[in-house]
Amino acid sequence: METKTDEIILCNFGGPTKEEEVKPFLFLLFDDPLVIKIPFAPLRTFVAKRISKKRAPESNHEYAKIGYSPINKMTQIQADQLQTLLRKGNPNTDVHVINRYTAPFAQDVIPKLKFDGGRLFIVTMYPHFCHSTTATSVREVDRAIRDRFPSQEIDSTRIYSWWHNQSFLEYSTGEVKKKLDELIETQTEGPITVMFSAHGIPKRYRDKGDPYVTETTGHFHEVKRKILAQLDPQQAERIHWNLCFQSRVGPVEWTKPYTDETIDELAKSRGGHLLIYPVSFTSDHIETLYEMDVTYKEQALEGGFESYHRVMGANDDHRFTECLADILQAHGL
Repeated sequence: METKTDEIILCNFGGPTKEEEVKPFLFLLFDDPLVIKIPFAPLRTFVAKRISKKRAPESNHEYAKIGYSPINKMTQIQADQLQTLLRKGNPNTDVHVINRYTAPFAQDVIPKLKFDGGRLFIVTMYPHFCHSTTATSVREVDRAIRDRFPSQEIDSTRIYSWWHNQSFLEYSTGEVKKKLDELIETQTEGPITVMFSAHGIPKRYRDKGDPYVTETTGHFHEVKRKILAQLDPQQAERIHWNLCFQSRVGPVEWTKPYTDETIDELAKSRGGHLLIYPVSFTSDHIETLYEMDVTYKEQALEGGFESYHRVMGANDDHRFTECLADILQAHGL
């Protein structure tokens, strides 16, 4: 009997692992037409070169502070764990990683897949759909598949916008609740702010129909609802909830409220203790390890919060890997 291999691709953002990768990473990011929406390609490339050259020194300084990005290594660990788990049910299962802006790139990985008649699943590692992350990642995979099979249609199952999967919601809720319980137990006085911080997008993207903000808002309210149902009234009264958006760049307006501005405002008006949850990230990288753990922490403590705490990314947590397996099974694996 002929063996058929189920191929699973985990799509992620990627990140520079050393200084010489920072500028090329930034160039590919800003030359992406779904990130910088300049339809005339030569002009967009010109702008991307200017931006990447200007931003590279500061970005490299931040990456160097955290030992450069761990996201590539962590996504590969997640893929290896998922492959081990899935092979218990079907030994003919291969899991691959494709990054959008650093290696491994789609054009390098797709030629290595077997395509022997098994099923193909494309999974984006972003829980919430966004054109500048989800759509651009899937588009690059599609392009590489077309390059390999120019006259053949390849069937695939695309999995994105999976924040509402029940196993992942339970995992997400549990991670926030665990840190919140520790905070309630150790900090018995003062208000507690639970701040969900998602990567922002330009406001005009949302105005044109990008569902990202709607989905992150839904995620926020679901986790909040589940946690409040587990707290007694006295505990719940201490806790305040906020959803904010971080990492804006450039002069245009981004989705509000901004995380940094909200921290400043609440440090002065509310104080107490701050617990921040990186709701849109499935592993730690520059936005958590530097922006949250360095910049926001200093800002919060200097501004008036008594203590600062953060929920870690899923990283190599086997329970998160089990969530990915459940998501795949819900889509027919």
